[in-house]
Amino acid sequence: MPRPAPRFATLASGVRLHYRILGAEGRPWMVLLNGLLSDLTMWAGCVTELARHFRVLSFDGRGQGRSDAPAEGPYGTALLAADAGELFDLLGVRRPWLVGLSNGAAISLELLTSRPADFAGAVLTSSMAWMDSSMELKTRHWAQALESGGPLMLFDAAAPFLWGDGFLEARYPVLRAYHQVVTGEGRPPHGNLHQIRGIAGWDIRDRLDRVEAPVLVLAGAQDLLTPPWKCEATARGIRGARFEVVPGVGHAFPVEDPKGFVARVLDFTGAAIPTGA
Repeated sequence: MPRPAPRFATLASGVRLHYRILGAEGRPWMVLLNGLLSDLTMWAGCVTELARHFRVLSFDGRGQGRSDAPAEGPYGTALLAADAGELFDLLGVRRPWLVGLSNGAAISLELLTSRPADFAGAVLTSSMAWMDSSMELKTRHWAQALESGGPLMLFDAAAPFLWGDGFLEARYPVLRAYHQVVTGEGRPPHGNLHQIRGIAGWDIRDRLDRVEAPVLVLAGAQDLLTPPWKCEATARGIRGARFEVVPGVGHAFPVEDPKGFVARVLDFTGAAIPTGA
């Protein structure tokens, strides 16, 4: 089957965002929100099955994938959430489930607290509600690695925090090559730097009580970047949120174990996997 032609939406700011929609019209909406320094291809192992139950929107945020990377930065979390909300309005996305990884979970929290009645619920993976001093030091190092050695040095600086031990050991060359494609080939380097620097100082803990929708917070047991106890603190701040630790995975559960991730999403959203799927 040929790959569908790229689709773009232009925001009021003039920024063009690249997006894809899968799943039949009339199904409930689900939006997938990427992690930092990624693009919508990170959901490749999940999106087909999710689209059997939902109408699924995935997109590249500013500075990611095929979307524009404006020279002016940094790209703060609130700005990225505003971009996402405007994209939803342009595309007619109503009351979606939000599914976010890491910085995509942070963007989801911005949306859930600023537009609490607009969402059916959320599944947030590797979700911290604030950037603590440890995270600030890590991301500052990542920016320095990118500036001094490019995408591959950045990957080597970040990889031990992003992947479970076994997954990284088995797939290191493939993950490194993929990272170079996503962050390096044809991409302006300022887009990556603006993403990294945009999370500095972000803290939404005092607004978590505004969330009205049901929320599931997932944490990988081997996650060294947003460890389970910090994700649990996020869940505790959200009224009625459910918290689960996933054995054997690191920071990027949807990439490391897509089938397991989809099963948890469908269980929480109330969708049933068809017999024989």
